[in-house]
Amino acid sequence: MVYLSCSIKISATLIGIFMSLSATAKEITFGTREARPYVIKNGADVSGLDHEIIAAALAHKGHTLNLKFFSFARLAATFNDNQELDGAAPVLPTFKLDGKFTEPFTTYENIGLSLKNSNLTLKTLTDLSTLRVIAFQNARVALGPDFAAAVGSNPNYREETNQNLQLRALFSGNLDVVIGERRILNYLVKDPTANVNASSETMEHRLFQPLHYSAVFRDPALAEDFNAGLVAIKASGLYNAILQKY
Repeated sequence: MVYLSCSIKISATLIGIFMSLSATAKEITFGTREARPYVIKNGADVSGLDHEIIAAALAHKGHTLNLKFFSFARLAATFNDNQELDGAAPVLPTFKLDGKFTEPFTTYENIGLSLKNSNLTLKTLTDLSTLRVIAFQNARVALGPDFAAAVGSNPNYREETNQNLQLRALFSGNLDVVIGERRILNYLVKDPTANVNASSETMEHRLFQPLHYSAVFRDPALAEDFNAGLVAIKASGLYNAILQKY
């Protein structure tokens, strides 16, 4: 398997404010996936909402990150198979992972996105059963059994890793609905580097309950360090500052 790796250093200011140094502080080999604006990779630089929350929470105990990137569909399986990974995110308790889940640190709001001029009315998941639908990889697991049942017999349903391609297909009229996370889809529609010709107005369909994602760590002590750091950055106001940034 081919993956990218980079060492992420927490700024001295951040460490000085939020870190409680201990003898167990370590560099954590951590699996994630790139999905703007949650994880944004520009060469060796990594930013993004999820990444900055994870890095800040772990910095509270002096930990730093060595990131390895995988597709979302492969992230869970890779964590179980690759003992070199100390942790991974974002993950859900429904994923069968050999580690300790943390408290949820981020909330995703999945939606259906259609073109406004298509005049689609989507009230329930079963409305997707006859449409041309594309979703992110592993959506049938992440979005639950009702969604899986609704699209299970739809020959025009598929999953695609590259969400830029999903949106290009939508705006070109080759499909009816894109299923994805609201912040991600809206970010890509407005991002000039995504090469999405967003010439038509879109409509959001709120078909899903919010999903509260956690991190997972092979060592339960690291999960507890993360939880403690999460409490600390929420109390300090840093957590809300990161949310507002994105």
